[in-house]
Amino acid sequence: MKKDSGKKDLGKEDLRKNNSEKEDSGKEDSRKNEATCEDRENNVRDKTLYGNVFHRNVCWQRSYQKPEGEELIMALYGSLRNGLYNSRRFDLQNRSEFLGTTKVDGYALYSLGPYPGIYPLENSCVLAEVRRFSGKQQLEIAKSIDYMELFGGYHREYVDLEIGEQKFRGFIYVYDEKPESERIEHGDWARYLNEKELQERELQEKELQER
Repeated sequence: MKKDSGKKDLGKEDLRKNNSEKEDSGKEDSRKNEATCEDRENNVRDKTLYGNVFHRNVCWQRSYQKPEGEELIMALYGSLRNGLYNSRRFDLQNRSEFLGTTKVDGYALYSLGPYPGIYPLENSCVLAEVRRFSGKQQLEIAKSIDYMELFGGYHREYVDLEIGEQKFRGFIYVYDEKPESERIEHGDWARYLNEKELQERELQEKELQER
């Protein structure tokens, strides 16, 4: 009877030891995961320019900061331009104020397929439509656009904008990394799309004539 009791006690002791080891292992894995995320955030934070530039964080959903202010001014150069896909989707004609079109110096325009990206480059410029968002409903649209852009691999850069004699301070969305794709020399996305559509139509007509 004593031997059986000893075996039972030994089994219980082994079980407690195994459970304790598993618990310690689980805590260690949790600490490692937290440290990894923290290290990533610290690495990105070290490379981040605060003030004029907002860069996307690795754990960016947690660190996302909405643009604040009674009004927001954006320089839009791609699918958010009048008549293009995202402009229609957000109904920008009715949910923002069009201030005019301007050239933003210091950026080059690149094709990323169905949409473009810009990246800093001296002696280059991009054509952009400037829109003002004010009031609760318009600001909600602006914040939805902002979330979409930062999620898509862009960040905000604040720029000085001139339309005639008027001057504005707003932001433009810059691609996080320099694109390795086609650079659009004239910097006008809408013109690029029209030229591309014309080329495709001419190619189709040529193929039909050759058949």
